[in-house]
Amino acid sequence: MAKPVFVISLDLELGWGFIAHPEHKALRLLNNDPQCGRGVAKLLLNLLQRYNIPASWAVVGHLFLNQGEGKRWISKDLPQFKDGWVNWDFYCQICSSPLYSAPDIINEILASPVTHEIGLHSFFHIPFSLCNQEAARLEVELGVNLMRKWGFAPQSFVFPGNFIGHIDALKGQGIKIYRGNDAKLCKKTAPLLIRKASGAIGKLIALPVLPLWKEDIWEIPGSMSFYDPFVPFTLLSRAKTGLRRTIRTNKVFHIWLHPWSLLLSKGLLQDLETFLAIVSQKRDEGTLKVMTMGDLASCLNQNRGNHNVSR
Repeated sequence: MAKPVFVISLDLELGWGFIAHPEHKALRLLNNDPQCGRGVAKLLLNLLQRYNIPASWAVVGHLFLNQGEGKRWISKDLPQFKDGWVNWDFYCQICSSPLYSAPDIINEILASPVTHEIGLHSFFHIPFSLCNQEAARLEVELGVNLMRKWGFAPQSFVFPGNFIGHIDALKGQGIKIYRGNDAKLCKKTAPLLIRKASGAIGKLIALPVLPLWKEDIWEIPGSMSFYDPFVPFTLLSRAKTGLRRTIRTNKVFHIWLHPWSLLLSKGLLQDLETFLAIVSQKRDEGTLKVMTMGDLASCLNQNRGNHNVSR
């Protein structure tokens, strides 16, 4: 990296993020007040504008549709991840709900004075690690086609639940980069005691990361989720430590969160603002570069091209 980089990605799902978790507390809050999901998105947009920080908004494709519009796009014969997963009868029940369509939020992102990136977070939020190739291909294709209807194509992708699979489905649609799993201190194959110890340390330390070139596409791992319902008091110190390490080692610090997380943690917005103020200061001092996932991929591809030419 020519300079340390900060990236923030936001998974915009509304109701789609809870298809497999119908009892989730956040979904109950959204069902009780469908507007609160839009409210937290506005809070994040205002916060990012305050510090002039662009984010990669990973948007579930169906949210680009108006309420009830999906029946013109969705077929009864869509391949299913498994029986009962967003089948036609279930889809007809939810497609007119404001929790499953949000072109108004997308328009607000596009209208922001900050140039945010809008990436793709699949179409129905199907876990790619469990679905077949046909379902994965359609999840990407439907989302990309809808975004092109809006006048742009996605450069970045976030796998639903961070369950990575069928990477080749991305390459055929022009996706240049995806978010990988959060960096860990040790490998999954390490002994159990070592993994437990590293997991405990991971609650105190967030790791800088480097982009990885995998199967002709970039992967940028996460450094940390900026939400922790178990030890929330460690979030801010974890992020500060990670950012300092990133600047010292000239790597990337990549945080991510779901907007609905703000509904479950009263102090989360203040912690995020405190941290983004530090990021903004480091950027203004010239010691840190703030980029979206798509910006990072473009920079990496340019450098990779220059390297190939020089060879």
